[in-house]
Amino acid sequence: MSATVIHGDCLDVMRTLAPGSVDAVVCDPPYMVGAISVGDGGAKAGTWADMENSAYWFAEWMRRAQRGLKPTGWLLSFCNWRSVPTMIRALSLCGMPASSCMVWDKKWIGPAGLQQLRPRYEMVMFAAMPDAEIADRSQPDMEAEKWMAGSMKLSDHPAEKPVPLLQRLVRLVTPPGGLVVDPFCGSGSVGVACVLEGRDFLGIEREPEWCEVARRRIAEAQAQGTLDLSAATDPLAGAR
Repeated sequence: MSATVIHGDCLDVMRTLAPGSVDAVVCDPPYMVGAISVGDGGAKAGTWADMENSAYWFAEWMRRAQRGLKPTGWLLSFCNWRSVPTMIRALSLCGMPASSCMVWDKKWIGPAGLQQLRPRYEMVMFAAMPDAEIADRSQPDMEAEKWMAGSMKLSDHPAEKPVPLLQRLVRLVTPPGGLVVDPFCGSGSVGVACVLEGRDFLGIEREPEWCEVARRRIAEAQAQGTLDLSAATDPLAGAR
């Protein structure tokens, strides 16, 4: 199995993916909170115009993901209630409508303002290529996995996701030995999940410090498991 983390911009790196070579894109992009361009600067997510502007950027990386996916492939992206409109609009611009949405019960409540309920969940948006199928017909649209806070976290990344949850997602939408791409690799949690589940992995991260964290965590997962990544190959080889 191969596991590679590339330092770079996902818009540039994903251009080099061989068409139809990827089984799934599983990622946690920025939620665009505070992405204010024409809206009220005091608003956390801006106006509809701000969301529309954000959707064009989302659509750019989604188109590159779509090009790389197999006809049976999947695009899975974490989101929250604020970013859902942006994501739905971006997928529609790609002609790749959302096919389902999973609720992640974090078993933990976050902070909130006096006019807000304290958040206990995030979501995972599913978008399917034409021949994609969910083989496990018992899978519900809700998963519970405790969010890790403070000393429970495996890195200092502010948006770290639980590896057990990511493992379940990887198993759900990819075959053993399939290739998973994460354009927003961060601390490498998706890569760790892929190592544990026997999937190939390509992560892309533009911040060099997080690249190093991701590479270290993936190497540690490999050392603790039974998979041999010592002969890992570059998933982009032959696509350039």
